[in-house]
Order: sequence, then structure tokens, then C-alpha cells
Amino acid sequence: MAKKTRGYTTTRDVYKAVKKYDHRDFDEFCTRIYTNGYKDGQMAPKAEPEASADVEAVMKAIKDVKGVGPALAEKIKKAILETLGEGGEKKDV
Repeated sequence: MAKKTRGYTTTRDVYKAVKKYDHRDFDEFCTRIYTNGYKDGQMAPKAEPEASADVEAVMKAIKDVKGVGPALAEKIKKAILETLGEGGEKKDV
């Protein structure tokens, strides 16, 4: 029994035809597959945005953890702010 996949599946006829392609034909074939996939992606519903957390709410939760004192909490806050930037937006790494 064949497995069902969500991607492109090659039929035997397509496989035999592709084996006979020259370089130009194969490039056109790959471009068609890419273009069709790109169009499908554009028509797909957009994903929900990632959940964001307030830095202060995160820091409150961190301070409630046993063993995390004011000095360590301040180091963690500094590292979070450096990673996210002052505005809370994630910096490109």
C-alpha cells in the first residue's frame, strides 16, 4: 500500500519522461514545480502570529523561581533585552 504524502508525488510516467530530459528541459520542469508550489503557498491561509510575552511578566515569573535572586534575575533581564532589543522586537541574529 502506498504512503500518502502532502507534497509532490511522481508518477511512473513522469519519472520516465524526466529521465529523458536534457539540461534545459529538466530546468524548466523544476521551475514549474517550484512555481506551482510557490503559488500554492501564497494561496494557503496565513499562520497565526507567534505569541509574545511582556518582558516584565517573564521577569516576574523568573523571580518566583527558587534560587533566582535579584542579581541573577538582573543578568537574565539584561540578556533578554539584548536578545529582543529594547522595544521587545527580536533582533536578527
